Amino acid sequence: MVLSVSTWSAHEQLYYGKMSKEDFVKLLHKHGVSGMEAVDIDFQDTSFESMKELQDIGRAYGVEITCMSLEHDLCRYTEEERRMDADRVIHWLETAKKLNVRNVRVFTGWLKEGVPYHMQMKWIYEGIERIIKKAEEWDLNLVLENHDNVCFGADEIVELIGDMRSDRLFTCPDVFNYKTFTKDGKPAIGDWSYEEIEKLLPYAKNAHIKICKAIENNTRDEYLDIGRMRKLLKKYEYGGPVVLEFMWPLLKEGADSTEALENAIEVLKYQMQGCI
Repeated sequence: MVLSVSTWSAHEQLYYGKMSKEDFVKLLHKHGVSGMEAVDIDFQDTSFESMKELQDIGRAYGVEITCMSLEHDLCRYTEEERRMDADRVIHWLETAKKLNVRNVRVFTGWLKEGVPYHMQMKWIYEGIERIIKKAEEWDLNLVLENHDNVCFGADEIVELIGDMRSDRLFTCPDVFNYKTFTKDGKPAIGDWSYEEIEKLLPYAKNAHIKICKAIENNTRDEYLDIGRMRKLLKKYEYGGPVVLEFMWPLLKEGADSTEALENAIEVLKYQMQGCI
């Protein structure tokens, strides 16, 4: 497995220029991280030249881009909007191809009011099928995250993969996305969450680990049992990137987001000892 950190972990610093690309890469290098996941929404400039600059900076410090990710929604109301969304993904695929980055993280879509669920599932199938054609042509891996709320369940995702019959469609399991909430609003990741994620692991080429708050001297997260996830990854002989997504939106006001990110990296390193 390869330890990687998503640029989303420093979204506000990167997007608003509080942290440069080199600052981000140097932070990863400082903590012995060898991979990063580049997400489109973390940069005001998402041109090929901008992403090539990120890649070049990374390579200067021994940090490779392990995945290209983007925000999108295959369930937009109109056919034209859905086509444009699929085309955005294809454009990102093209950027990944030029950079020689094999994995591209994709989503399904957000539920729209007034449209039957089965129709929105049809839209998902149409969009993924359109995108897959380019992934196959360019020999890229689509890694589908269990993220949006249409085609969100593990069984639905596995069925989609089977129906597509493509050797380029995989999963990007994220157990935190199957969270529930306690009465006081805190995230809860119970047995059901891990059971769902286990169904996705046989198809995984990318895996996300969300860390909210480092505790116990940066040895574990407040909510996620990373050790349990480590055992599942080993059970299915997963060998791809293990990507930290630091949950900065849950930080208390006034907290040092950079320090909190560094602590989260140390948690993941500690928990994944012997695997990365």
